[in-house]
Amino acid sequence: MTNTEQKPLSAFETFKQGISLLFALQNKSGRKRLMDLAETNPMPVVFSGVSAMIVFFLICFVTSQVVLKLVA
Repeated sequence: MTNTEQKPLSAFETFKQGISLLFALQNKSGRKRLMDLAETNPMPVVFSGVSAMIVFFLICFVTSQVVLKLVA
């Protein structure tokens, strides 16, 4: 498939790709597809990176608050 034949990633697929990239769980074909689509439209990569980081920081914040409440 070339870039013109690939359908764009849905919002869920974009978010899933961002989480996979964050934790380095992505397979080679998924990473290649995301990077091929990013060459024509970088917004899905930006969106997935920002949304994955927000989720990651929220998980860290909530976990730290729960631990602080349990210790205190």
